[in-house]
Amino acid sequence: MENGLLGKKIFFLYPPPVLTEVVDTLARQEFEVYLARDHERLKRGIASFPDAIVFINLDDGLDEAGWIAFAEALRRDCPEVGLGVITLNDNAELRERFLMNIQAQCGFVVLKIGASKTAEILARTLEANEARGRRKFVRAPCPPGSGQCAVDQDGATLRAELTDLSSAGMALRLEGDLSLKVGTVLRDMSLTIKGQRLLASGVVVANRGQDGDAGIHVVMFDPSSLDEARRDKLKSIVFKLNQSSMEAALASA
Repeated sequence: MENGLLGKKIFFLYPPPVLTEVVDTLARQEFEVYLARDHERLKRGIASFPDAIVFINLDDGLDEAGWIAFAEALRRDCPEVGLGVITLNDNAELRERFLMNIQAQCGFVVLKIGASKTAEILARTLEANEARGRRKFVRAPCPPGSGQCAVDQDGATLRAELTDLSSAGMALRLEGDLSLKVGTVLRDMSLTIKGQRLLASGVVVANRGQDGDAGIHVVMFDPSSLDEARRDKLKSIVFKLNQSSMEAALASA
């Protein structure tokens, strides 16, 4: 599959507290963002995501010389990985070093300009680097036991386990080897994901078999059943699911 076709993973390495709001804003804009706090593990793990984008925080983790060496090694060993810099200090010499010499193609962003403006600059940078690919919604696989769905249908309560989730829909496996026809409308589904609950309605758009089981049902949410708060909550859950999975992956890198 062509690199970046389904979007790029965006890592913020040693993110400062002021970046929390920025990352949340980017997640709501359907960018696939991650926080990483170990440059060595990320350097080893990034080989699995050769078209990822990495923003390094010059103010934490390593000293100035260490970050320059890290950036140069990343550009040399992983040339397809996009490199950007975030910092609270606008140092003209360092800016030129990273932009002109090291060629950090994703910019040198000074965070003290404010969360809103920072998010705007980063979003423009990510758009320019085609970080979304052709994908409109970020998807998160749901580990076993992390997400459940219950819905009343034809006088019975159907229960299912989620296998993946996005702000647009989900895939689930019904209990009891049940199967629903494509086009079945599911009203007021009760979702419980990582301890968070919300209601949504949707429609079955596909039913596909997997590993010999009764099949995975793909359900698209009815947009009218999701107000902005519920949709943002879904995006936040997707971010947390992906972050948890990435932390586990990098821990073994």
